[in-house]
Amino acid sequence: MKVCRTVILLCLSLCLLVSGTAGAVDLDAKNKGLYISPLRQQREVAAGKATNGNLTIGNQTDKPMTVTLSVKQFSVTDYDYDYVFSEPKHDWLKFATTEVQISPHENKKVDYTLTIPQKTTPGGYYLSLVASTRVPGPGLSATVEAASLLYIKVAGNLVRTGVLRNDALPFFVTGSTIPYKFDVEDTGNVYFTAYFYGQLEDVFGVSKQPETGTSHLLMPGAVRTIEGSIPTPMLPGVYKATYGYKVDFAQIVVTKSAYVLFIPPWSVAALICILLFVRWLQQKRHKPQRSTKQID
Repeated sequence: MKVCRTVILLCLSLCLLVSGTAGAVDLDAKNKGLYISPLRQQREVAAGKATNGNLTIGNQTDKPMTVTLSVKQFSVTDYDYDYVFSEPKHDWLKFATTEVQISPHENKKVDYTLTIPQKTTPGGYYLSLVASTRVPGPGLSATVEAASLLYIKVAGNLVRTGVLRNDALPFFVTGSTIPYKFDVEDTGNVYFTAYFYGQLEDVFGVSKQPETGTSHLLMPGAVRTIEGSIPTPMLPGVYKATYGYKVDFAQIVVTKSAYVLFIPPWSVAALICILLFVRWLQQKRHKPQRSTKQID
């Protein structure tokens, strides 16, 4: 018995040692490589004007690094909002230098100037500021890239409108959440941020649960699919679910509502127990009683 305990303790110690070592390796690995900051920037510039900005490029390795800076244009795909990068149509952004030498564990700032031509159409324009470096390997060297996304608003007639469609929400729910799904499209000419949320209330509108949701950025010309869920209440019944979004530039709320029948499994079990109990009482009440005769 003592031998078994000793073996078990040794196995547990080895498991803890291995897991601790793996955690240390993962943490150390996260601090290696090419670093860029900020990951996202927003600029609003009038046509014919210029603005300045900067990036921080970091070398989080033990060897010197030569970093090359370039500019690409980006857009997003429908529904999934995956990024698509291409060569820029405009030569608006100029770096102070396109190549930077960075020592191990050192950060450097790189300035840039963004100039908008005089006759530029108002709206949103989207650039990716790319930092790349060559990393030697056991065979061929590889190129590592890091990008900062630049969202540009050219001032003027900015149209921020959106459409919610293809919404779906189940009527009958038994689980711990009520899932909802809808598509939203930025039908204007510039990006904006919206808070997408869902909320549940009773049919009389007296009691409301807190909103649950998250924020996303919408870009014109692409449809984004939003999926979320609303926590179910404690008691079964019919409830009103509201889902949609609020924008960041005005007091505008776009929502849709639908009724939901919530029946948790425990309520079904409780109903069955109650019905069985009522039936038992009825049977007991109508059960004939035996008569007894007294013999003298």
